[in-house]
Amino acid sequence: MELPVTSGAKRNTEHHIKQNKNEMLKGITNRVKILFLITVLTGFVALWTQLDKNSAGKPVYEDFRAIDTTDLVKVSFRSKGLEHYVAPKTSTKWYIDSKYEVRNDIIALMKVGLARMEIKMPVSDEQRKLVKEKLLKEGVHVHVQTEAGNSEFWVLTNDNDKNSSYYLSNAEAEPYIVYVPGFTGDLTDLFRLPADDWRNKALFRSVPGSLEEVKVTYASSPKDGFDIKRVMHSYEVIDMPKADSTKLFTYLSLFQRVNVDNYLVDKQKDSVEYLLKSQKPEVFLQVVDRDNSRSRTIQIYKALPGTKLLYARIVENGELVSLNPESFFRILVRKQWFMDK
Repeated sequence: MELPVTSGAKRNTEHHIKQNKNEMLKGITNRVKILFLITVLTGFVALWTQLDKNSAGKPVYEDFRAIDTTDLVKVSFRSKGLEHYVAPKTSTKWYIDSKYEVRNDIIALMKVGLARMEIKMPVSDEQRKLVKEKLLKEGVHVHVQTEAGNSEFWVLTNDNDKNSSYYLSNAEAEPYIVYVPGFTGDLTDLFRLPADDWRNKALFRSVPGSLEEVKVTYASSPKDGFDIKRVMHSYEVIDMPKADSTKLFTYLSLFQRVNVDNYLVDKQKDSVEYLLKSQKPEVFLQVVDRDNSRSRTIQIYKALPGTKLLYARIVENGELVSLNPESFFRILVRKQWFMDK
């Protein structure tokens, strides 16, 4: 049997239902507000964290800045009282100390090292003072000048890790341990190379077609010498009716890349000069190129007792160089080698 529902009771019931519904909606609204606030705070923290990191997601250190190497003007480096600098003379050629052309591979290595150098970790608190003192006293002091501005830093080999360096941006900064991802060794080794090791060691860079003449003269055996000249669109060995064209082309191709072993300077040059005083050049090699800057004449001496290298003098500038006999003997052939058998 159902009890009758009065109009007052009905109104009370509807009121309670409406009140419960409002309270429920209010609770949902509060939860949404809280979730929204958490979302905003989370996003802010993520943004702040991202702003405090570089593009690779790594921390940004106040005392370290990457170097843009696209507009390098000059890079100087001082170590153990000696200072040198490298600078571009043209878009493709760099010189060291405004004297000698620099090897392209070393310039490329330097640019990669400067541009990709990264901080591996800060120096530990207990080592910080000692490392900083060593950097300022024993490190290589590097100045980098670009069109946008100048920067400097000190680097020193990390004896605990040969693929990283200690780094200091200025005398007041904190030291770090830096490295170049993907490369072995460290920048300290590069900037401590002697000036002669930076030099371009190219002796001949002539390609067939650009060569005009190659002449080899043997002082002790003139009949073995030969003279190759360009005639129209081909080459011929003078005074040889028929030369082997394959051998001739193979020989001329050797001059595309001939390097010196080293340039002799200072005490090493003085000692070799003294030993060569009693000798006369054994071989004269003359290479004439359409590009006159690639033409050279060298005088080659007989091997000195107890040495594995050949010594030669570049006639155009008087420089004394050493040559690797294993590669150079391919050039010092005799005339009859070209004969068509």
